[in-house]
Amino acid sequence: MTDPVASVLVPSYNHGRFIEEAVESALESAFDSIEVVIVDDGSTDDSKERIRGLAHDERVQYFEQENRGAHEALNRAIQCAHGEFLFILNSDDVFATKRIPRMVDELRAHPEAGLAASWIRIIDGDGNELGVKEGWRNLPPWPPPTSGPYLSDLGDPVLALLETNYISTTSNLVIRRALVEEHGLGFQPLRYAHDWDFILSACHHSTLILVPEPLVNYRVHESNTIKEGEADQVGSMRFEIQWVVARHAHRLLDSMSTDQSHFNDLIARAWNSMPSFGCDGILDRLLVLRGTTEHPPQIYDAVASPSHPFQRMSVATLETKP
Repeated sequence: MTDPVASVLVPSYNHGRFIEEAVESALESAFDSIEVVIVDDGSTDDSKERIRGLAHDERVQYFEQENRGAHEALNRAIQCAHGEFLFILNSDDVFATKRIPRMVDELRAHPEAGLAASWIRIIDGDGNELGVKEGWRNLPPWPPPTSGPYLSDLGDPVLALLETNYISTTSNLVIRRALVEEHGLGFQPLRYAHDWDFILSACHHSTLILVPEPLVNYRVHESNTIKEGEADQVGSMRFEIQWVVARHAHRLLDSMSTDQSHFNDLIARAWNSMPSFGCDGILDRLLVLRGTTEHPPQIYDAVASPSHPFQRMSVATLETKP
């Protein structure tokens, strides 16, 4: 049997209300050569029963595991995928009918690009449209820390990622499987920013393209992980974001500088752009801990543990900011 061109990876967790619509949006795509790889991460609602009702389709692979986190479900799905292009679809989101063929065409037209995203249509729990996010150009999740100039002003999709994760959701991510395999890419055990970290890691090795058309519906509802962060875990979410940005900032800025004056301009813009949440000192210390080596030192990666004293202190501080 010939391998599919596109693999749609569906990490599932307690989205029984939405999972059927999500999977059907992939299966009903205007593209024939696909497989759908579903990994349920220990759901406790009726997700598993609903998925089993979909698994009769020969294009569907279905796996169950104990709850280990979204990153583990995604990594397992990647290992099981056979497609040339890896699409991710969270179990509460929906693909536009033409998303798969449109994104495949874009990546084939840009062989230098290893990953791609599009604009997104934001919907509520009932599917009502709330707006369209056009990359970094609108609907910022938080106000910039200064009046600029910003990295996003330069119009580069990679540099803009050091300012904000405008891709917004793993459902908006398409990756060449060859890029993942060649560089051993995978999702880190992060609760709120595993997608952001993965994207920035991939951008060390390849180009990112942004398609100016809303091709995925991103559902905002009461049980989003990001909503949890906005509520009782805001400090943890903010710290994780800062840790991810600091982990990748210097390498990306250095790789994109053409001369010293350009690098100096990028550094100045980075200070105006990177999310500080009113705590420049925490971001500054993370950047110092990270250093300028190609790979993060052990002391930096250790800070990612919620039990690390520096993280605990930082989370407590970040929780107090508006």
